[in-house]
Amino acid sequence: MMKGVVWFRSDLRIDDNPALTNALNSCDVVLAIYIFSQSQWEIHNESNIKHEFLLNNLIKLQESLSTLNIPLIAFNTDSYKTLPQDLSSFAVEQKIDHVFWNNEFGLNEALRDKNSIGSLKKYNIEFSSFNDQVIYEPGFLKTGQGKPFSVFTPFKRRWVENFDMNFLELATPSKQKKAPSIQSDLSILKFVKTHSANIDLWPAGESAAQDKLEDFLHSKANFYNASRNSPILDGTSRISPYLALGILSPKRCILEGLKLNNYEFTSGNKGICKWIDEIIWREFYRNIMHSFPKVSQNQPFQDYTRSIRWRHSEKELEAFYEGKTGFPIVDAGIRQMLAEGWMHNRLRMVVAMFFTKNMLHDWRLGEKFFMQHLIDGDFSSNNGGWQWSSSTGTDSAPYFRIFNPITQSQNFDPDGEFIKKFIPELKDFPIAKIHQPKDDLFSSTDYPSPILDLKKSRIRAIQAFKDAREASGI
Repeated sequence: MMKGVVWFRSDLRIDDNPALTNALNSCDVVLAIYIFSQSQWEIHNESNIKHEFLLNNLIKLQESLSTLNIPLIAFNTDSYKTLPQDLSSFAVEQKIDHVFWNNEFGLNEALRDKNSIGSLKKYNIEFSSFNDQVIYEPGFLKTGQGKPFSVFTPFKRRWVENFDMNFLELATPSKQKKAPSIQSDLSILKFVKTHSANIDLWPAGESAAQDKLEDFLHSKANFYNASRNSPILDGTSRISPYLALGILSPKRCILEGLKLNNYEFTSGNKGICKWIDEIIWREFYRNIMHSFPKVSQNQPFQDYTRSIRWRHSEKELEAFYEGKTGFPIVDAGIRQMLAEGWMHNRLRMVVAMFFTKNMLHDWRLGEKFFMQHLIDGDFSSNNGGWQWSSSTGTDSAPYFRIFNPITQSQNFDPDGEFIKKFIPELKDFPIAKIHQPKDDLFSSTDYPSPILDLKKSRIRAIQAFKDAREASGI
C-alpha cells in the first residue's frame, strides 16, 4: 500500500493543485501537511494581516480536504534549516512513501527544497514536485540568443507564441475511499495576532476567491483597461491576496478570462487582455527570480545601481511610514495600505517612485515596508515592482523618468475622492487646491507641510543615478 503526503505551501486550494491530484492518483492513502516557521516568516517580513489570512484559509482548506477524506496536519519548525529533518521525521513516523509539493520561488526556498530532498532520500522516501505558479517551466522561455528574458514585452510575445490550450488543463482531485486514522490538527497555528477589522475585507477560502474572480470578470473586466488606474473606482480584481497564498491558481484565472474573450490574448475585449497581461507579469517576475538569483539576495538587477548613494533621514522615513509626507496622493496610498492591508497598483508605483527618487531612499527599505503591511505580499512581484519604480531592476523605468505625484493625483483622483477618503484632515479642503502641496497651504488643518521640494529632489535623484553610472564606467 502506497502512502503519500501533500506538503502545502503557497497553494492553499484543491482546485488545480497538481501536487494534490498526483498524490491522489499515485497513492492508496494521502495525508496533507502545512509546515510553519515563525522565525522564517519574520525574516521574510510577512505581515500580520497575511498571518491572519493564512490561518483563515488553512481552516477553509482543512474543510475542503475533509470532503476528500484527507486530514490536514500543521506543525512548527524553527527555520528552513531545521525544516528538512522535521519533514523527514514526520514522514518516517507516519510511514510515508512519497512526498508531493508545488514549487515556490526564491533562493531560500530552493535551498530548503534541495535539503529536503536530500533528507528524504536518506530514508528512501520518494518525492515529486510541480510548477503551479507558472504556465511554463521556469527558465524555459528564452531569447533568440538562448538567454533568459529581462524585458517583459518580448517575454510576453514568446509566452503567447508558445501557448497551447492544453496548458490550461486543470488538475482535478478525486476523493480517496477511506480517511486515514490520523486526525486533522491546526492547533499549532494559533500564533495569529488579535483580529482586526481590515481582515473582514478579505473573506477566506476557495469559494470566496472564485466568487471574486467571477464578479470581476463579469462586472468589471469590460472596463478594466479604462478604470484600472483610478483608485476610487475599485476597478481592479483584488484577487492578489488569493494568488499570493495560492488560493487561486494563475491557470484558473487565465482560463476563465480566455473563456470570455473567445480565447484571444491580444484582441477582443481590451480589459480582459490587459488583465491577463498582469497575470503574465507575475510569471515574468518569477522567471527573473529563477534566472537571476541575485534579486533574491537583496541585490539590484542593474549592477551599476549598487553604487547609488542613497540618502537616509529618519525624520523623512517616519513621515513616510505614517503617511504624513505632505503629498496627499502618496499619503492616501500609504494610509490605504495601513488600513486595508492592500494598496491600489497605480499608487504602489507612485509611492515607490516618490520614496526612491524624490526622497532618494534605498528601495530595499520600501520593499520591506510593503511586505510588512500587505496582505498580498508576494516576494517576486513586490521585489520586481520596487526595482522597476527605483530604476534598479529589469525592464525598469529609465532613471530620469520620475512620476510627479501632483500630476498623478490630478490625473487619477481628479475630484480628490480617494484623498479625502483616506486623509480625513482634508475632507473639507477645496478640490482646486487638494493636489498642490505647498508650505502652509494646509495650515488650517492637521495635515503636514511637504517634506521636500519636488523640483530640487528630482534634480538630486537624476544626479545620483548619473554619478553611479559614471562610477561604473557606463
